[in-house]
Amino acid sequence: MPVKTTTFQTSPVLVQQHNLSIELDSALDSKVNIPPKARVISATILTFGAALTHLTCFDRWNQPQDVVLGFDHWQDYLAQAEPGALNPYFGSIIGRTASRIARASFILENQQHAPSTGEYGRKKLGSVSETYFPFSTSLPDQSVHALKVSNGVDCHHGGPCGFDKQHWTTICTSDAEQKEDDKNECEPFVTLQLVSPHGQNGYPGRLVTTVKYQLTKLGELVVEYWARLETDSASNSTKDEEFRQLDLHSTIVSLTNHTYWNLDGVLNPHDNQFQDLIGEEEVNPLVIQNACSVKDHTLWLGTSKLVELGEQHPVPTGRIFELSKGSGTGAQGDKREILDFSSSSNAKPHKRLGLGLDQIPGGYGYDHVYALGPPASMPQSVSDVGIQGYFPFTPHVATLKSPRTGIRLDISTSEPALVLYAAGYLDQKMLPRTKSRSFGLPTSSSTFFISPSATPLERNDTKLGQEGKSLLINAEMGKFAGVCLEPIRYPDAIHHPDWRNMVILHHDQVYRQKSVYKFSVEL
Repeated sequence: MPVKTTTFQTSPVLVQQHNLSIELDSALDSKVNIPPKARVISATILTFGAALTHLTCFDRWNQPQDVVLGFDHWQDYLAQAEPGALNPYFGSIIGRTASRIARASFILENQQHAPSTGEYGRKKLGSVSETYFPFSTSLPDQSVHALKVSNGVDCHHGGPCGFDKQHWTTICTSDAEQKEDDKNECEPFVTLQLVSPHGQNGYPGRLVTTVKYQLTKLGELVVEYWARLETDSASNSTKDEEFRQLDLHSTIVSLTNHTYWNLDGVLNPHDNQFQDLIGEEEVNPLVIQNACSVKDHTLWLGTSKLVELGEQHPVPTGRIFELSKGSGTGAQGDKREILDFSSSSNAKPHKRLGLGLDQIPGGYGYDHVYALGPPASMPQSVSDVGIQGYFPFTPHVATLKSPRTGIRLDISTSEPALVLYAAGYLDQKMLPRTKSRSFGLPTSSSTFFISPSATPLERNDTKLGQEGKSLLINAEMGKFAGVCLEPIRYPDAIHHPDWRNMVILHHDQVYRQKSVYKFSVEL
């Protein structure tokens, strides 16, 4: 299916929305008897923040469900970037560094010599190019970099003007690459790019970041990342060499996607909310406030290792402890039973998130970093993990399920860590209009008000709008309304000798990451 692109605003900055959709492989229906119309998955990407604003898949009753928290209106994403807004990072790409950099500063060694000789040029590497410089630099051996503070005393999620608050450029879509004589349907994708200049938010080096979103016929959303240091093409003359050398500073990079998942569907009220509408003769439209929650979701993680965070200052202490062995100190060690999601096998029920949401000290639920083990063919020591993480390997690391809808999300990633955040700081009162849905209302005796366990035929057997009424469903996105599962490099890795190589990017390197989100249905 073609990518549908909508342009909302052209001045002063172009804002676009890309709608991707694909019909799934019919072989996927062998285990779950889903009608053909349900074999479609769709995603919506906004160029502001490179944000995933919608992802719609079908539940066990053949009903489409939007499973990500966010807004209906693109203006609300821009409004949340303003000072004083809650800024929940809905669906955005986080960079240059996800999570915290302690005390908003770091020391970094600079690479003094170019890795190649000859003329200045580029070499094609995948879908991005790697840049070479035929001269040596005169940078100091080390540089101290002061970042902009964005949370307490730290630089959080890239600073006050991180990648989530910037306008990305669309550089390619699957439609542009589809050949006219190619009869095979191309799996839809969109590729976005952002140029972060030297010194932005205090980070060194001119960084070019590319993100590609793609849907596959297997029901997957694949997110790939590239980042490289590059000189400004406008400063290639000899007289501008001083400015070129500013671009040649090494830097630090750790990217992630900050989508909040709710596999119940953010606009999917419970049965009793529909039943309560029966008999409301004078109200039009009828309104349902759907309070989203992930407390009944179940989770499995492919690790029981936790990156220990300080109790007073929530940055890593440098210690990784094993939850299953009862190690660990302080609040995280004391609550190891509710933090360990690895004990369940794929054949057994996974652990409910609600079991621990109200027991975590502080009352904000899960906000923890799990260390992921390397693939069998990769180095076993975390100090050996470099700027490409475990790429190109993407082992299965997490499974999230909704018992209510049967929707299952499996996450695979090349990253060495995963952040589990259960939206403990979301405040519905500080959010503008979120997502809503309005449609004609059938008669009170119709099958619209039956249990969601009804067959698709029964659900579709309605005469909408017969009474001239309409129904409005508003999503309430407050505390514990969604859960983030963020593939990431270790937070604050630059301050830990054994971890720092996974975030340091020199100008002869390319940062890589690949994360796969696979959706399926369990009856």
